[in-house]
Amino acid sequence: MVFETYLISLNDSISPTEVEHILKTLTSLGGNVNMVVKRSIIASFDSAHVDIIKKKPGVKLVGGINFKGRKVRKIVKRES
Repeated sequence: MVFETYLISLNDSISPTEVEHILKTLTSLGGNVNMVVKRSIIASFDSAHVDIIKKKPGVKLVGGINFKGRKVRKIVKRES
């Protein structure tokens, strides 16, 4: 039982009510919804509940993601 961050990819044909049902399920399981964009949800929840989310209608993929403290290089454009 580990609290992890997951990317939940949804089917293209999913309805708004199905998305709302998935979000309610996540919060009822004690999870946090970090971001919802188009057909993707980034949420943090207990790894023991992954199978429950995978079985929801409209869910295409549930995959763990890791945000390590990576530094982003600064890109400087020089004009000549």
